[in-house]
Amino acid sequence: MAKGRKSTRRSIPKARRVKRSRLSRVDVTRAEYNAIVDVLNERNAILNALRQAIQRLERFDEVQLHRTGEIQMELDTLKRTLEKLTGRIA
Repeated sequence: MAKGRKSTRRSIPKARRVKRSRLSRVDVTRAEYNAIVDVLNERNAILNALRQAIQRLERFDEVQLHRTGEIQMELDTLKRTLEKLTGRIA
């Protein structure tokens, strides 16, 4: 039985939740503001990681589609050659 390759995937972290404050509250402390900015920066990093992962998958799909097309062209050439050979013999 063949062993599968170990995956070198890096997991994409999950974003932290932002604490909710009372709805009647209007002012925000500097620490709360900085905490929100930190969470937004983390979420931006996560989104960038997701975008990069999607781009890698799209590149892999493109290469695979190109390879499939090349194999199909070779197969069609072999079929035509076989048809010519069997047509000459018969």
